[in-house]
Amino acid sequence: MREVFNDLRYHVMVTQPRAEQPIPAAYQLAQAAYELHAALERHLHDTLVELDLTIPLSDALWQLDPQLGPLSRRELAERLNCDPSNVTFLVTRLERRRLVTSAEARGDRRLKALTLTPAGIEVRDRLIATIAESSLFSQLTSAQQRQLAQLLQRCVAFGNSCR
Repeated sequence: MREVFNDLRYHVMVTQPRAEQPIPAAYQLAQAAYELHAALERHLHDTLVELDLTIPLSDALWQLDPQLGPLSRRELAERLNCDPSNVTFLVTRLERRRLVTSAEARGDRRLKALTLTPAGIEVRDRLIATIAESSLFSQLTSAQQRQLAQLLQRCVAFGNSCR
């Protein structure tokens, strides 16, 4: 049960935005991006439960794009923005489920190249289809979907270049 503190002076200010001050576009964008992120996780929830995956495991599968080729554990850690030891834990769990294989990288036997197995590709495709077919995007026209995809790709590319 949520507690309500009506006797606090700032109650009105915290719960009701001031009508006379418009919310800056950057703040609206930040709020919308956060809400989209949360909505996408909610839409993925049932699929993750069905596939017995956690969000970190699904993120790892998503980043192991077969079209980009194999990744080292270090490269996967960079893509996931996490410590390599976390990737070791994730990869071990995915290998046990036969969704990922690890083999010596060409040209450097010290590195392990991570690739999705056919089962891993199938699970990854299922995750992507869950988002792509989500009602979040189905209400947009095809042109709006393309425009949103281009804008999001532009934001991501800029964000990646700032690292």
